[in-house]
Amino acid sequence: MERVGKMELQKVASYTYAVEPAEVNAQGELPLTVLAQRILETATFHAESWAVGYSTLIQNDQAWVLARLAIEMQAYPRIGDTYVISTWIEGYNKHFSARNFEFAGKDGRIYGYARSIWSVIDMQTRTSADLTTFEYLAERISDKECPIERQSKLKPVQGEPLLAYPVRYSDIDLNRHVNSVKYIEHMLDSFTLQQYDEKYIKRFEINYISEARYGMDFKIYRNELDADIFAIDIKNNEDEAVCRGKVTFIPRR
Repeated sequence: MERVGKMELQKVASYTYAVEPAEVNAQGELPLTVLAQRILETATFHAESWAVGYSTLIQNDQAWVLARLAIEMQAYPRIGDTYVISTWIEGYNKHFSARNFEFAGKDGRIYGYARSIWSVIDMQTRTSADLTTFEYLAERISDKECPIERQSKLKPVQGEPLLAYPVRYSDIDLNRHVNSVKYIEHMLDSFTLQQYDEKYIKRFEINYISEARYGMDFKIYRNELDADIFAIDIKNNEDEAVCRGKVTFIPRR
């Protein structure tokens, strides 16, 4: 992974990656789960370059937490491709910061975009911090365009559970709750290999609602809203939604 330019001076930061054989999916593409991991990485790198990343905030028992994510792709980088992720802050209010992403090839080809919403929480009380006290944000907002729809408010999924899954050791992150990307992985595992052979994910959305921890059981609920558009809920033992997702497929050419 290569970082482009002097990050501390840039409102828009860019990071270059190569698609390695060990990380592609059965279709020879960068999986959406790996792309989501890259989103978390580049957001962290950019925040660290401004001295407001994990290493700084944790000194005050604070941390950035992802609240919502929407990814929309025209295509996915394939094995051996080099791609560039650019990221920038679009705006913020007292509780949330909006960070966007662009995915492009080295030749300038646009693969897609993402929108994300973040908050800073107190690690002890689990309450959100006032982002208006982060004075650097006002100076670092970029007017770079992100031409995809904003995250939507996802409705509850009703019916019977499709899958049940116990939270395991490999699901847990540094904060001792389920890693953000693991929720995405479990949602996407509810579809078959044949579905991915015939179609690819055009748009994916996820809203994180509450934390799940080791020893809990997940139940995955899924409804088809329209042709190739699915709503997915992951619920806990009390049938309360931990997160909600929406997946839109389109046929491969």
